[in-house]
Amino acid sequence: MRPIDVGCLEKSTVFFYTAGETAKQTFFYPLCVGHYYCTDQYLVQRNNYNSFLLIYVKKGEGFLEVNQKKYTFHAEDVILVDCYKPHIYGTTKDSEILWFHFDGSSSREYVYMIMNNTGPVCSVRDLITFEKDLNRILLMISNESTVNDALCSYYIVKILTDILLCSTKLQKEEHTHSIIEDIISFINNNTSSKLSLEDLACRAGLSPFYFTRLFKKETGYTPHEYIIVSRINIAKFYLKIIGDFRLSL
Repeated sequence: MRPIDVGCLEKSTVFFYTAGETAKQTFFYPLCVGHYYCTDQYLVQRNNYNSFLLIYVKKGEGFLEVNQKKYTFHAEDVILVDCYKPHIYGTTKDSEILWFHFDGSSSREYVYMIMNNTGPVCSVRDLITFEKDLNRILLMISNESTVNDALCSYYIVKILTDILLCSTKLQKEEHTHSIIEDIISFINNNTSSKLSLEDLACRAGLSPFYFTRLFKKETGYTPHEYIIVSRINIAKFYLKIIGDFRLSL
């Protein structure tokens, strides 16, 4: 169905689901899910909405206000909100977001385990798989007759676990170093080949945007800059070898 929220464009969709008592006692379960296309006028302000909320920002940016603190979020960020408490959030430019409200017997502990590491604005390593899992939940709830509560719970826990693993600082740093080291080695061994940003990001299992941001954070260069520097250094190396060879004649 089409949402009536101010700032949601006509192509936005929202679906509601009522889990049975067995699902509520046993699983993580969704209350509603949505795929919104928002203008900079989108704004939600609540005292409570008895659930937890996960938002994935596919495009755009916005803000979240909770516990008298204000956070900003951008494309490819994930936001977790304890909606049992007062909260305000909205978009500050044209945005596309996927979201779902959920609950479950241990959902509070799971959410706060993540928040204690990162705060409410989080990230994930594999955005492609993450978005696929979100769309699986959206697809199931959009056709309520096909909902499998156990499978739906599995995808919710999988999504939260991906965020939790990424939010663990040591594991996140080790994984980041491993990814960038692999890409650097690949570039150095293939400087004569065509190296596109899309191909390198795919090799890393990341989106081009997030890969570029991560690569520059780790190396000080964008992928394109690093490729150019590597090619220049190799050219200098071969010129030196040629020069030394001529001198030895």
